[in-house]
Parts: sequence; C-alpha cells; structure tokens
Amino acid sequence: MIVANFYKKYKASPQVVPAGQILPKDAGLFIFAPPWYNTYNHPAWHRPGRRSKKAGKEAVRLLMNLQTLHKDAARRAVWGQRLFCMALAMLLLLSEVFSSSIQSTLPTFSHLARLVLTGGAIALLLVKCVFFTQYESRIQWGIAVAAVGYAGFAGLYGDDTWFPLAVLVGLGAKGVDLRRALRVYLAVAAAGVVTVQLLHAGTDLIPFRYYARNWDFGYGHYNGYGGRLVGVFFAWGWLRWGRLRWWDWAALAGLAAYTLLVPGCRGAGGAMVVLLVLFLAWKLCPKFFTGRLWQAFVTALYPVLTAASMLTGYFFDPENPGRTPLLASVNRLLSGRFEVWHHVFWARPYTHPAEDGVAAWYHGDLPNTLTLLGGLPTDGDVHHSIDNTYLALVMNKGLLGAVVVGAVITFLAWRLVRHGHVGESLCLAAMLLYFLMENKPFLLSANPLVLLLPCALLTPRGADLPVLCERPAKVGRQKEKQEFTAFHS
Repeated sequence: MIVANFYKKYKASPQVVPAGQILPKDAGLFIFAPPWYNTYNHPAWHRPGRRSKKAGKEAVRLLMNLQTLHKDAARRAVWGQRLFCMALAMLLLLSEVFSSSIQSTLPTFSHLARLVLTGGAIALLLVKCVFFTQYESRIQWGIAVAAVGYAGFAGLYGDDTWFPLAVLVGLGAKGVDLRRALRVYLAVAAAGVVTVQLLHAGTDLIPFRYYARNWDFGYGHYNGYGGRLVGVFFAWGWLRWGRLRWWDWAALAGLAAYTLLVPGCRGAGGAMVVLLVLFLAWKLCPKFFTGRLWQAFVTALYPVLTAASMLTGYFFDPENPGRTPLLASVNRLLSGRFEVWHHVFWARPYTHPAEDGVAAWYHGDLPNTLTLLGGLPTDGDVHHSIDNTYLALVMNKGLLGAVVVGAVITFLAWRLVRHGHVGESLCLAAMLLYFLMENKPFLLSANPLVLLLPCALLTPRGADLPVLCERPAKVGRQKEKQEFTAFHS
C-alpha cells in the first residue's frame, strides 16, 4: 500500500490508495508501508490535536525501516508460495498415484507413502497459514481457526479425510500467486494420471479390479478415473480462460470426448461439455455473463440443485416408474441416479442385485439420514454410497455441515458474480452441475476450485478478490473510474 502524506500542502489526512495508483507530483511524501502494517489505522492519524507532528514522526520511522521491511515481506511471500506449492503437489500425488490400486500390490510401501505425503502436506500447510500468511484482522484469524477446527471434527466424525485437507488447502491459498499454483496443479495432476495409466496398462503394479460394467482404469471404479480427468480439464480451462487458442479448444474437446466414450463417465464428461458450452457462449455473447440474470442464476444454483436432488429422489419410485414418466426418462439418461437417491437418501428398503461375485442382499432397516452431525460414510461404502454431493453432505456432515458448506459455496458464487469475475463463475457453475452426478467435492484432484476458498472466507469487504481470471474490460474501466473519482474527491 502507498500512504500519501497530503497534509503538508492540502491540510488533509493521509489516504491509503492501491499500489500502482497514479498520484499527482505534488502529492507530498510517499511511504511504502509493509503489507502487515496498516498505517491508516494508526492512532496518530485520528488523534485530535498535533496530528501533523505525530504523523510526521511516524513517517520518518517507517522510512528508516523501509528496506528491511520490504525484504522481509518479499521473503515471506516467496517462502509461502513455495510451501503451498509443495503441499499441493504432495496431496495430488497422494490422490493420483497412491489412492489407486497400487495399494493392493504394494501395501506397505503405499501405506508409508500415504502417511508421509499426508503428514508432510498438513505440516507445510499449517506452517504456511500460521507464519507466511498475511491476515488483515483478528476476525480472519478467528475464521481460519474455526474452519480448521470444524473441518477436523467433521472429518473424524464422518471418516472423511479429504474434507479437512481441502479446507487447509483453501486457507493456505490466501496470498499466493494462483497462476503459479494452478500450473503446479495441472502439471502434477496430468503427470499422475498418465503414470497410473501407463503402470495399469503395462505392468502388474496397478492391477485390474472389475467393478460393475466397465474397466476401472486403475482406480477401482471408472468414475474415480473420471474425477481425476475432471480436475485436469477444469485446471486447464481455468488457467487458459480468456486466452484460449484453437489448440486449447481442440485438446479440451478431445479430453471431453475421450471421457464420454472410453471410460463412459457421464457425470465427468457431461461437466466437461457444459464448461465448453459456457466458454463458447461467453465468446458469442459476453454481455450476458455480466448481467443480473447470470448473477442470479449462479448465486441460486447450489440451493436449487440441493432442493431438486431431494425432491426427485423422493417422488421417483423405481418400483413404479410409470407414475413419473419424465423422471424415469431422465433417470435412464443419468445412469439410474434417481433410483440411488430414492433408496439410499430416503432410506427406502430394496434388494440389491448380485454383482462382482457378491450375492444379492436386502437393504432393510436403513438408518435415518437427516441428523444434525451426520456420520454416515457416503463414498466407498456399498450400503450408503450415493452419487450426489448435495445429498451426501447431509448424510456425512449432517444438517449442520450441509448448511455451512452450502452457505460458503453460495456466498462464494455471489461474490464472484458480484465482482464481475466471469471465468471463475463459469467454472463454478459447471462444477456444481458435476456435483449433481458425483460425490467428490473435497477430492483435491477432482476439484481445483478449492483454491477459491479465500474469496469467501478471508477477503475483507470492498477488497479485490484473489482470483485468476481477469474481469471484462467494461467492468475494469468502471472500477478505474470509481477509484479515480474517489481519490480526487
């Protein structure tokens, strides 16, 4: 921040203006204050009487320590970026490689690798959040501590390891260069997927484990493979948004077609197609995505999808699909998702057919899914597994967790569209539609948008959001005009 000392000539209090703001030549003395030193809130500025003398002494003291303070700030920023990228790469290796079927062939090595990667990433992220993150107020400290505490409790109670890890990654993303972090994400995620596929196809380290109707591609289930492809796709599209060239369009379209045709992941492939359509629509009609209709759509998308998931699962009856022919048609298109929602979430008894050498069993006396704290395992458990994030949150995190997570995501969507960040709002809308088909909101390798968490929790009101995509030129010009008017007033 630049603190401009105007009172020598204009008899006015100093003003804090953004870095890079063009000031008049006769503005007076400039003080380049460190990020953690909020000069404008110093009592010397606001204490009545002898303001000029005390403020002048403060200015001289800051100038004397200018070089040291700037070097410390630069070192903190560089080391914070390094720690965050190292932790990000470790968690991606954990998810991409050591969460694959290699655990069945190298159990001891995989177990040790998972412990080292998980513990190391947690340690790096905690050090980054405590010592290398700039918090503007004590409220942000309280929010960070409360978020980590609740995430740890909910992760232990619901046996969800990735929830606290995703929260730590989101908090650690504050103050980092998102473009560099996303490049690390894309490189490590793509390399991990390719490595697993090569080992799966050419060696016995990652064996084939038959599941349902399709190949598992080294992850025990083809939808697990599709989730990793979604992470690569969204990271690529988000990183290149606004600068997409023909080779980007061709590569993204090819990856979407591969996901739909080869592993047959309708949820992952459908989300890729939706994001490509949104990118194309933005190219053809950019004004629509800066209007109020798009803002209202993105803001209301999470609660609307939550209500739609509950209602469709409640009213659709798999034993009598003729009562709701429209829902029956959509259910076939979505690979029987409504049937799963009906039986698992609403606890309707049914007989599970025999598959993969396991005899058929009767699902009866199912537990109540609507509780305050949840605790039901919803990913990997054959009795409670459900392919819907909005319903899985209620089952695993309870009503409390579903409300908290929904409020944070809705607030994030509102802030993104309110500030005119079209690129992030497009990616978030497509990701929320993907959550309708899968239960991977906190799996880091499937959701790079976790890096946007500081926009919702750790950015003060009125400040610019720490995002990657630039805003449209019209919105940028409007803000520059407002800042120019406010400065000269």
